[in-house]
Amino acid sequence: MTKVFFSSWNGTIIDEREKVAVDQGDFSQLKVPGQLGGKELKAFIGWAGLVVIDPDLDIVAALAAFYGRMQKESCGRCVPCRVGSKVICDRLEAILKGDGKTKDLEFLAEIADLVSAGSLCELGISSPIPLKDALIYLREHFLHYIDGSKAQLSNPILKDSYDTILTAPCRNGCPAHINIPGYLECIKEGNFEEALAINREKTPFVGTLGRVCVHPCESNCNRQPVDQALSIRLSKRFAADFGLRNTYDQPLIKKVTPYANGRVAVIGAGPAGINAAYQLARKGYSVTVYEALPVAGGMLAVGIPSYRLPRDILNYEIDLVRRMGVEIICNTRVGSDITLDQIWEEGFKAIFIANGLHESATMGCEGEDACYRGFMPGVEFLRRVNLGQTVELGDTISVIGGGNVAMDCARSAVRLGVKEVNLVYRRTKNEMPANAAEIHAAEEEGIKFHLLANPICILENGGAVSGLECIKMELGEPDASGRRRPVPLDGSEFILKADSVIPAIGQVADFDFLGESSAVKLSRWGTLEVDEHTMETAVSGIFAGGDAVLGARTVIEAIATANRAAVAIDAYIRKGRAAVNPVFYFERYLENAVVYNKDCIPDMVGARERREEEVLPVAERVSGFAEAELGFKGPRTAISEAERCVKCLRLGLAVYNAGRAEND
Repeated sequence: MTKVFFSSWNGTIIDEREKVAVDQGDFSQLKVPGQLGGKELKAFIGWAGLVVIDPDLDIVAALAAFYGRMQKESCGRCVPCRVGSKVICDRLEAILKGDGKTKDLEFLAEIADLVSAGSLCELGISSPIPLKDALIYLREHFLHYIDGSKAQLSNPILKDSYDTILTAPCRNGCPAHINIPGYLECIKEGNFEEALAINREKTPFVGTLGRVCVHPCESNCNRQPVDQALSIRLSKRFAADFGLRNTYDQPLIKKVTPYANGRVAVIGAGPAGINAAYQLARKGYSVTVYEALPVAGGMLAVGIPSYRLPRDILNYEIDLVRRMGVEIICNTRVGSDITLDQIWEEGFKAIFIANGLHESATMGCEGEDACYRGFMPGVEFLRRVNLGQTVELGDTISVIGGGNVAMDCARSAVRLGVKEVNLVYRRTKNEMPANAAEIHAAEEEGIKFHLLANPICILENGGAVSGLECIKMELGEPDASGRRRPVPLDGSEFILKADSVIPAIGQVADFDFLGESSAVKLSRWGTLEVDEHTMETAVSGIFAGGDAVLGARTVIEAIATANRAAVAIDAYIRKGRAAVNPVFYFERYLENAVVYNKDCIPDMVGARERREEEVLPVAERVSGFAEAELGFKGPRTAISEAERCVKCLRLGLAVYNAGRAEND
């Protein structure tokens, strides 16, 4: 159990310096992890203060390293931050060399105050906090150098004993940790090409994410308590669309030096598979992607309707990856058309499994297995619609579920001319997992919601669906998901007329291609078990990501797993052991360090109207599958929205014992 020596984190002082170690407080109370990448921390210095674990830590040297990074990160737009960070860094270095004076401590405190008060972004506002705290509570560490008792560095902070990272609440909230403040700043300056390039460091699917991402980053935006979160997703879309119109694709397809003997196979051409192939191609690997469907894109292509994600946008971004040399072989199912053993025999050095969840979960409803005409699982329905196949639904249908797939099914049915679309969900609207925007759009388009209702029997007439018997529900105690469990009300049965029933309550994967003797392990949820850091399965050289590991999650989460796996695969092939970059550990660390704190919002001017996208009128959008949401009106709108960003940058430095973590 990690003990705290001293902490000023978030303004709460924990001073255990006079206590023996056994009596010191538990580090976990700070809600900041005590480890980083398997190494015990000596200290964490950052935007909210100091956390000191090792009583022998050289505080002055650690602060010098912290402000050295701050000085490099300062953009220079405001003098207090740019010049002040340099002055602080230089003065700390002088103290470390034995050239300090007692008056330097008062000088440092004054400079720290000036930097905090005069800076225009959160980097300058928050970064002086650990110095000010150290000058107040750990003053003796400075005096040891000044009075000559510690004239030289006795416990140096070596480069391999600390890591620094610059983040922000929004960036920390993004599973792929895209540099959101960086690309918003570029948009604000009119440098749209660089904004797109920043996004493409993490993924080729910039235009795709700009349309379908659930934008968890916006839930971490510091503007929320002041007025409204930034339109981060739409800003991403703007950069991608502007780049498409102006052929900003050269930075993406720049030539890389092929890595000899470095072939990687990918199973599944969905967002995780394509993103892993993209990152590996950037590292010089030869990548072949095997896809069972006739088109690449996975659920992006056959699970999301084109009115949300136009196929020309998706196909353009996939083609960019092809242009990097990635081979995508469609209509090839691993397990039947080619086996895992044959893939190894082809000379591939690693395999990444990202076959997604293309099978539907069952409802456990009477009549579900009777093969009635008009019964069609949601995943199959969307696949057929997106592949242009004929689907006969009738005049009245019932869709079961409350997630995005259910909304996509219901809204697609409207566009196919169904006169009455009923959506049955066993909880209330508040518990629906679908995006609020999707729910609102479905209501606008005339879809009827039957909440607190659950199907119990599919009715038939002559072998065809004729109706759906449901029962009313009430919410009881919370279940494992944290949501209140729906409980049926006796005697409340009712019938909905239906020519078709489309259940959309969940998806499962098909892992038959692994074979019964495979050492790759499945979890109790029917997903692949992997190392949470490297994404490697129990079989050396086989990695996995996306929904095959996560379950039915989001596109951005799938992309995050793919990025992590690509780094680990690179290490596996080059060094013989899967490993991740130390930055990954830091990012995971910060996810637990409360980067977004709604109680600590920087000062900013409120009432700056959030810019929204243009949307087709309801009558126009339900008439077909043309894109319904049109993005920002133009560059002026995008720039105006980016100007709302106040750059809530957070700098952190973690000090640990010399030597890298086990997986570094």
